[in-house]
Amino acid sequence: MLRDFKDHKAQFISIFLMALIGVFAFTGISGEVVGLVDVSSHYYEDTNLADGWVYGEDIDNDIFKDIKDMDQIKDAHREMVVDTIANYSSDPDISLHIVEGHQNISKFHLFEGEDFDENDKEGIWIDKRFADGRNLDVGDKVTLKFDGKKVSKTIRGTMYSPEYVFYIQEGSLLPDFSQVGFAYIPSKGANFDIEYNTIVLDAYEDLDEKEFKADLEETLGQKAYVQYVDRDNNVGVKTLQDEIDQHTMFSGIFPIIFVLVSLLTLVTTMSRVISAQRIQIGTLKAMGYSNKSIVLHYLSYGFVLSLAGSILGLIIGPLTIPYLFYPTMSSTYSLPSWGPAWDVSFFVVAALIVISSVLVSYISVKGISDEYPAETIKPKAPKMVSSGFIEKTKIWERFSFNERWNYRDAKRNKTRAIMSVFGVFACALLVMSAFGMSDSMNDVEDWQYNQIYNFNSKLFLEENITDAQLDHVLAETDGEGMMEEAIELKYKGNKKTGTLTVMNKSEYYRVTDADRNNISLDPDGIAISDKMAEVLGLEVGDKVRWHVAGNPKWIDSEISETYSIPFGQGMIMSPKAFDKEGGDDYNYSTNVVLTKKNVNKNYTGVSSITTRDDIQKGWNTMTEALDLMVGVLTSFAVVLAVVVLYNLGLLSFTEIQRELATLKVLGFNSKSLRRLLLTQNLWFSTIGFILAIPGAYVLMGIMMGSTGDEYFFPINIYLWNFIASFLITFGLSVLVNLAFSRKIKRVNMVESLKSNE
Repeated sequence: MLRDFKDHKAQFISIFLMALIGVFAFTGISGEVVGLVDVSSHYYEDTNLADGWVYGEDIDNDIFKDIKDMDQIKDAHREMVVDTIANYSSDPDISLHIVEGHQNISKFHLFEGEDFDENDKEGIWIDKRFADGRNLDVGDKVTLKFDGKKVSKTIRGTMYSPEYVFYIQEGSLLPDFSQVGFAYIPSKGANFDIEYNTIVLDAYEDLDEKEFKADLEETLGQKAYVQYVDRDNNVGVKTLQDEIDQHTMFSGIFPIIFVLVSLLTLVTTMSRVISAQRIQIGTLKAMGYSNKSIVLHYLSYGFVLSLAGSILGLIIGPLTIPYLFYPTMSSTYSLPSWGPAWDVSFFVVAALIVISSVLVSYISVKGISDEYPAETIKPKAPKMVSSGFIEKTKIWERFSFNERWNYRDAKRNKTRAIMSVFGVFACALLVMSAFGMSDSMNDVEDWQYNQIYNFNSKLFLEENITDAQLDHVLAETDGEGMMEEAIELKYKGNKKTGTLTVMNKSEYYRVTDADRNNISLDPDGIAISDKMAEVLGLEVGDKVRWHVAGNPKWIDSEISETYSIPFGQGMIMSPKAFDKEGGDDYNYSTNVVLTKKNVNKNYTGVSSITTRDDIQKGWNTMTEALDLMVGVLTSFAVVLAVVVLYNLGLLSFTEIQRELATLKVLGFNSKSLRRLLLTQNLWFSTIGFILAIPGAYVLMGIMMGSTGDEYFFPINIYLWNFIASFLITFGLSVLVNLAFSRKIKRVNMVESLKSNE
């Protein structure tokens, strides 16, 4: 075995590499997702993340007791949650939780300091990321302000909360941790009257949400009851889960393609390598070795090489690739630790590659060892190929010798031809899809920020802004007012959250269709985004139920038209239509101002300002992980293509070495023979590339559809993509062909022609 490894090292190295690349790609890309799931699930379990949150107004002792005593509830505690401003430069936003009693649900993950103490009247526990952003340490004083009240406490600890895995300031796509955070104090430390507005629930698994909501409405009453949010719809949990789902889709499709290509190439190579050992097998049989010993000997070839490659891929895959994604992920999500994890599927894939290699080795050597030694010791007779339809037509007469030879060689060696086409197909598919996804992301960015958004600054207004203050802001900024609210929509059992935009026709916020054409909406109608309509399963003319978050009143509205937007799915209507649909329960109130000016002055009544550049920077940061995934996939695709094409080219060269020697004897020079092999490579590359084009559209559709209900991505493959993918694919084919130039020159005509004797 060791001598064969030395004499045929190129073939054996390729078998090792195929096993390594297949397992490495699968475990590396999947290891990041499995690690995310493992870390987040343990985090939620260790901190006993709440199963749901009830939001109401002034939840008194009687109401709280009634809810806590419900059959579906295991445990509960009350909180007063308020938005505060920290006493630092630029007025950062802090969500303050005033917790009643001991914290058994949604407990902290403490990094530094003391555990939460319900009897501590002077302490505060603060978000670690905000503390780091503001250089705060345990023992420092923090002052928070809200509604004319002031909370001044000493930091007892820095921590993460499972309720805040993802959180951002208003109007941003990504968090600036020096500008946003959260904090907790015990209720005994409040120096003001507490009006509890949140109940944190630990529920039994059999909780029926519909029945529970009905009980809540009955217990709290329509006026006091605002909203119930279960764990799956918590903003932080849902955002992270959407990210995990997207990465799961990537790790579930692309690595499988790598494994499939690696597996097919590996078994093909193993089969050919053992077939090339035919004379040695016959010699061993003639010398008296048993079939069993011969079979076991050649089984070790496939077993040792594939096992070594699989084990190495199993180890280094999860320990390398996931760490490429963690810097970007950790800048967005707050988890106590980051690290890969191993899944049983990793070992299944590794075992599949080893078993397949051994099985093919067994089938190949068994077929040879069952023959008589006198037959086995001779080279296997070449396949007889009869003339087909093409060879009987006049077209055949117009073919050159080069074309005829390659056609018949491919016809005689169908398996090698199919594998060559498939290898190119997989490479082109992955490269084209990766570039296509990058194009889609760029299209979305241009669509959202250069076409739909035609403003430079977005001002968020305070709830208590007066009409005079609003008029002043509009006049100073030459801006347009509009209303944006988070809403919940329901249709035939489907329920989704989205964004309600209430505005008149605007030059600063344009409405578009799926083809990116600007459209005008009916001021008396209700428009829903195409993606939201698709997710809910409704069409124009259907009635959808919706309500604004924080208002328990549900509205039934008939959809009159649709529009398209890359992200921020929901509904658009005019102020007139909003007041008409909402009746006495809803009244239009401007809470956002858009302007072309670059506003850097904070006006009275304005809570925060964000610019289009800030939002665009957030988008670019948010898509870094996808860009990195595109780079990883492209790199893997190129490496895979090089190994596959070189391996198949080497096998092809080995198998036709006698034919090449014959052609050299007949007067063909090395340049002509090189052109002969290059023609075959280009044929296979062309077929594989053409097949990859529709495959890329299908794969991109699956990939971009995995980005979640919030996003709508166009599927476009541009000319430059085709050209780049073409150059990469065909360039690799040419490079592989050039690698065999020296081998063609070194073909020994005498040895090759006498090999059958």
